[in-house]
Amino acid sequence: MSARKQDGSYYNKATLTSIRAAIDRHLRNEPNSKPFSIIGDSEFTEANKALNSLLKSLSKSGEICSTVHKPALTVEAVAKLYEVGELVDASSLDPKKLQQTAWFFITLYFGRRGRENQRQLTKSSLKLSKTPNSGLEYYELNREAPGGVFSTKNHQGGLDGSDDPSDGKMFESKGLAHCPVAVVKAYLSHLNPKCEALFQKPLSGAKFNPSSDVIWYSTVPLGHNTIGHMMKNMSLQAGINPPFTNHCVRSTTVNILSSRNMKNRHIRAVTGHKSDASLESYNDRPTFEQFQDMSSAITEFVNLSKPQVALRPVLAPVNSAGSAAGLSAIQSNTSTDIQVVQENIQFSTQSCEHGIISGGSFANCSFNFHFK
Repeated sequence: MSARKQDGSYYNKATLTSIRAAIDRHLRNEPNSKPFSIIGDSEFTEANKALNSLLKSLSKSGEICSTVHKPALTVEAVAKLYEVGELVDASSLDPKKLQQTAWFFITLYFGRRGRENQRQLTKSSLKLSKTPNSGLEYYELNREAPGGVFSTKNHQGGLDGSDDPSDGKMFESKGLAHCPVAVVKAYLSHLNPKCEALFQKPLSGAKFNPSSDVIWYSTVPLGHNTIGHMMKNMSLQAGINPPFTNHCVRSTTVNILSSRNMKNRHIRAVTGHKSDASLESYNDRPTFEQFQDMSSAITEFVNLSKPQVALRPVLAPVNSAGSAAGLSAIQSNTSTDIQVVQENIQFSTQSCEHGIISGGSFANCSFNFHFK
């Protein structure tokens, strides 16, 4: 028996190990309740060695690709999504685009996984509050209502598990172009009151007029696959290839907060990660912008062509007056538009004693000054 794709090619390492883990969970959980583990028990050592050897052989022969980590969105990518209209502001009259933007902000600010529980979110899952002094509005997950916070892969609940502690906040940004609270409020105001789902299928057709109609969405919840491919479809529509995925938005949340030197325990309070180790998996590689900076540094190195002229103090005999011998001629480099002056300054040991460094002297030294 072998696990391959429909075209006959092999799955990569991450997929095969995930399949193995899924089989292990299936056997150990009810109703099977097997007392062994195909991953950790010694009885399956040879089988795991065989899988390890297969993966090494496939990697060596180039038959499988390496694991592709989900990259964080870049500032340029988000700007592009706004430019082409895949992300919009609260005043938009496009139900689909407004829903996409509301989904994007909810996923970004609350660090949600790409597919996990998003189909089960309801309108009551979000709670609008105000700060006591300034009256600043903000959204948060409604932990007081059933269904406000669901169990996740990291926090499965039950007697032997823990509840999801994530408790992110989305504050309004007065005066800025893209206010997340304004977008979510506008989106919620157009949802169908006969459907409790947070993400509902947008209305369409000749009779629908978003300029005059208050309700923009139907009583049919948005499909699981539609939500699961939200970011990918937005990226492709914007001409971003390879496209970003839903999970890239979660990676973006971690990268943004980490780059601002937020503490890991504070980031975990937003994303719900169980440990610092799981959080660090998002930060073990540089961001796209950091890769770009490193490439620019190498490019500057290989393209460095400016002339470098050293200014060399040279020790010379002292004349009868005990002073320095003088300056050499001044040269001009006419091959570029930058004038380079070379001065060979001759110092006596006596002039150094009371001049540049008191009590010191120079011998066989070169001083390089780079003018731009």
